[in-house]
Amino acid sequence: MDIKKLKNFYKNKRVFVTGHTGFKGTWLCFILNYLGANVVGYSLKQSPYDNFDFYKTINLKKKIKSYNGDILDKKRLSTIIKTNKPQIFFHLAAQSLVIKSYLDPKTTFETNVMGAANVLDVCKDQKYLSSLIIVTSDKCYLNLGQKMSFKEDSPLGGNDPYSCSKAMVERLVKIYLNRIYRNTSIGLASVRAGNVIGGGDFSENRIIPDIIKHILKEKKITLRNPKSCRPWQHVFDVLSGYLNLGIKLSKNKNKFSGPYNFGPKIKKNYTVLKLTQKFLDKLIKNKYKIKFNKSNLFESGYLNINSSKSRTKLKWESKYLGSKMIENTIAWYRVFINEPSKIEQFSKKQFLDYFSGR
Repeated sequence: MDIKKLKNFYKNKRVFVTGHTGFKGTWLCFILNYLGANVVGYSLKQSPYDNFDFYKTINLKKKIKSYNGDILDKKRLSTIIKTNKPQIFFHLAAQSLVIKSYLDPKTTFETNVMGAANVLDVCKDQKYLSSLIIVTSDKCYLNLGQKMSFKEDSPLGGNDPYSCSKAMVERLVKIYLNRIYRNTSIGLASVRAGNVIGGGDFSENRIIPDIIKHILKEKKITLRNPKSCRPWQHVFDVLSGYLNLGIKLSKNKNKFSGPYNFGPKIKKNYTVLKLTQKFLDKLIKNKYKIKFNKSNLFESGYLNINSSKSRTKLKWESKYLGSKMIENTIAWYRVFINEPSKIEQFSKKQFLDYFSGR
């Protein structure tokens, strides 16, 4: 979907985004602000990763209305939602790290499951709302280690606290959709994206942020599962799917409500090691050394999702595959490292290039 069509719909729309200070949330709000939407964000008070903060770097706080709050604080969440009367709602707030879910499973389940329950429960009574999108994960499926591609109707499951929590959210959305939202005028969908990369990610225990920290702080690069395959994709591909779905739900809730996969259409996904090497080869001229530290925590060795439903029903496509995805991400971090004062304008240029088909 091109930028003109997005602007025609989102201009002056009241859009609510939970988790708006995170990696995907920041990009989503930045794009929505450019489209002319009246954006309202709701997130926990920021804890910058090693003083790296994409949200602050692009001055997003000055462009949108921002609230600090816990997704588990239903009373505060409800008050803010009712005050701002959103028409489109994107729920991204979550505990999104697999390793952290092992260290603190209770918080993971509370944040992901009860947080989603609060959003679903509060939003059901919002008379202005036309689209509600709940962001989960491709890890919501029951992955038994077989090399298969999961479809939206594949069995849900989870072999770690994070994956299990996302499977529970998916079940929760289905119940609300079938039993409660069918009696409203609100379109409700869940979205399951693959492993997302792109400029601006500074999260803990993720490959690309670790590489950047290696360059800037001489931090050692350590890979837990170098042979693992993941459906890597660029953040713009994922967000274009979310934005498109927001429009579709608003126009025809009965046709477009339900779950959607958003993943790359490629025959072979990069392994963790291959992706790391490609980034380092382009970013570092000197030789580098990668350490391998096998984790005792279980993580699936192979994961892939089938996104034919999104391609057929939503007319969605991945634009940045393979080298294009990597080059675009590297270009962002190069500017961030060498010319940080220009990163806001460069970020804007990147998403405009994407939506104009460059």
